Amino acid sequence: MVKNIAYPDLADTRTFHALDAARVWHLRQHGWPVHATGGSQHVIGDTTYWWHGEERGGQASHPFVIVQFTLSGWGLFEQCGVSHRIGQDEGFLAVVPSEHLYYLPEASPDWRFIWLDVWHPYAVMRLVGMRDRFGPKLSVAPDSRTMQLMLDILHRLAHGLYPDPYMLEQDVLCFVLELERSMTHSRYPAKAKEVLLQGVRDLVIARLPMTLSVDELARHYQKSRTRFSQTFKHTTGLSPAAFVDAVRLAQAAALLEGGTDKIEVIARETGYTSATQFCKAFRKKYAFTPGTYRTYFARDLAAKDAKGAKLKDTLSSPSPVV
Repeated sequence: MVKNIAYPDLADTRTFHALDAARVWHLRQHGWPVHATGGSQHVIGDTTYWWHGEERGGQASHPFVIVQFTLSGWGLFEQCGVSHRIGQDEGFLAVVPSEHLYYLPEASPDWRFIWLDVWHPYAVMRLVGMRDRFGPKLSVAPDSRTMQLMLDILHRLAHGLYPDPYMLEQDVLCFVLELERSMTHSRYPAKAKEVLLQGVRDLVIARLPMTLSVDELARHYQKSRTRFSQTFKHTTGLSPAAFVDAVRLAQAAALLEGGTDKIEVIARETGYTSATQFCKAFRKKYAFTPGTYRTYFARDLAAKDAKGAKLKDTLSSPSPVV
C-alpha cells in the first residue's frame, strides 16, 4: 500500500485526469475490462458545474457507481427531493443512471474532491446495496483505511502501476468491502448492537414456549411500538419481528441437534402453533426441513466421532520398535 500519498499530490487536476484517461485507453486497447476510473478536481466559483444522474451515460442494465469524497470546500448532492451538503470528510454514492444531481452552489466558494467511477458488476451491486441501506451520503475520516485504499487506487491508475486488470479488480473489491464495513460499524456500533440483541434474545428464550410480540418488547423497553422498532432497526440493522423469529428457529435447531423429540414437540416448545407452520419457517431459514436437518447433523456428528476415535486409537497404539 502506498503510505505517503497526501492531498496536495492530487492538486493538478489536468495532469491527474490526463494520466487516468491515458491509462484507461491503454487498458481498452489491450481488451482488458475497466473496473474503475477516477481522478481529482478543484472547482472554484464555477456555478455551471453540475451533473445530472440521467445525463451521464450508463445503462440501466449495466449501471456504474460514482464514489466521491470532499477534500475541502463543499457542494450539494440532491436525490429524492432531499438536499445533502457534502463537506470535508464527507462524500456520496451516486448510481448512474438514476435521478440525482450534484453541483457547486452559489454559497460555496469552492469544492475540491476525489472520485472513483466503479464499473465492476459485483462491486456495483454492493455499492447499490449500501446506498439503499444507509442512504447516499458518506462520512469518512481522512486517515481511515477506506480513504487510503481509494487514494492508492487513484495513484496507481494515474501512474500506470496496474500491470493487468486483476490487480485493479482486487483493489476495487477491497475498497468497496472496506467502505461497507466502516459504514456498517459506524451506523451500528458493535457494543450497543450486541447488548440489545442479547437482551432481546434472553427475553424471547425465557418466554418460550409462548411467543413474544413486538408490542411486549416495546413495553419492556418502555417505548412505543413504533419508537422501539425504529431504535432496534437503527441499532442492529434488523427488524425486531425478524430477529424474534431467528431466535426461535435457532433454539429449534439446537433442540434438533441435541435431542430426539418429535418435530411436533419441538414446534410447540419454540412457540409455533403447528408442525406445518414450524416446518415452513425452518425450511425458509435453513433450506432444509427439520427432519432432514436432524439427519444431516447426526450423520456429520457420527463421522466426526468416528474420525476422533480412529485418531485416538492411532495415538494410543505403541510405536513400532526400530
